[in-house]
Amino acid sequence: MIHKYGRLAIGAASVFLLTWAQAFAGEFTVNPIRLDMGPTTRSAAVTVINEGKEKLTFQLQAMDWVQDAAGKDQYSETNDLIFFPKIMSVEPGQEAIARVGLKAGATASERTFRLFIEELPGIVKAPENNTAQINFLIRFGLPIFVAPIQPRDGLSIEELALKNGVISIAARNTGNRHQMFKIIRLGGSDAAGKRIYALDIADRYLLASSLKSYTATLPAGQCREIAVLDVEIQTDKVTETRKLDVSRAMCP
Repeated sequence: MIHKYGRLAIGAASVFLLTWAQAFAGEFTVNPIRLDMGPTTRSAAVTVINEGKEKLTFQLQAMDWVQDAAGKDQYSETNDLIFFPKIMSVEPGQEAIARVGLKAGATASERTFRLFIEELPGIVKAPENNTAQINFLIRFGLPIFVAPIQPRDGLSIEELALKNGVISIAARNTGNRHQMFKIIRLGGSDAAGKRIYALDIADRYLLASSLKSYTATLPAGQCREIAVLDVEIQTDKVTETRKLDVSRAMCP
């Protein structure tokens, strides 16, 4: 799969801004957009293609990737991943290849990294007709997953609660490798079993042994009509569901 980025022009002067979002960068593509490595795949290649009209320069950085007690992504420098080059320049219509290799062997739990590919400022040409241009530079974090010795999948919905109209959900990855969310879906039914509430929550990864929490607020009137709340969490590997009987005392 290829991820493509494009350039946005909007202002009165050229200003460089760095964004973590995966959009509005120099016109380039990255392929693949994730790496799955392990005992039989200890090295890989990532291709960056310049589809624009100007030379692009990138800085590469490998980071260890974990999730903290709140489920937030945390990054730190690592020596367990080998990569080169650290700086690459790509002419218009050309491509460059970055090579990635593992230093350490497989472990009991999956190792996760990101290879950040950051576009660096280049020479800015004067805008035509005095139009304004803002160039947004991307820092794309390529996920790298290193398979454990014996993969094991598990997902637990540890909490589904309702208090003062606020729904709380907590999901834990009880396996030893990441889960990629496909669906996090809340639903509510009245006493007759009719579905009267639905909400999809967007998220991406839940790393091994990590816990993530989510909240949603029900309108007071709708809360009092719901008799049963349910949640379905579907990942690329497992599906879990949980239900909660609702009482008026749980609503505002």
